[in-house]
Amino acid sequence: MGKYYFHATTRNHLRNFNKTLGFALFFERHERQLRAWYLCKKLKITEQELDDIELGRGTLKLNLLKKLLNFYGKRIDLRLVTPAEDETDKAISGEFSDPLYDSFEDLEEMVEN
Repeated sequence: MGKYYFHATTRNHLRNFNKTLGFALFFERHERQLRAWYLCKKLKITEQELDDIELGRGTLKLNLLKKLLNFYGKRIDLRLVTPAEDETDKAISGEFSDPLYDSFEDLEEMVEN
């Protein structure tokens, strides 16, 4: 997968993340020339669920993300970058303050509750 960038037009950082991740998953599916119906049948998910995650709609379903990543043989890497000197931080204080120390399954429970 090549490098790509999502230019955010909203201040909702979580939504921007979901859209960027969704685009990456959409790109991966198209690179492999997989039809949506085939992937859904293979993973036993609905086409609506696939659309939602690829378009960054709604709440990110971690169990669905896990299925897709396993199928593609991929993982998610996050990295910290140094912003440009003239770039201002638009993040809301405390928006991502809860640390995540547990497993993927524990994170799913936290999101669902």
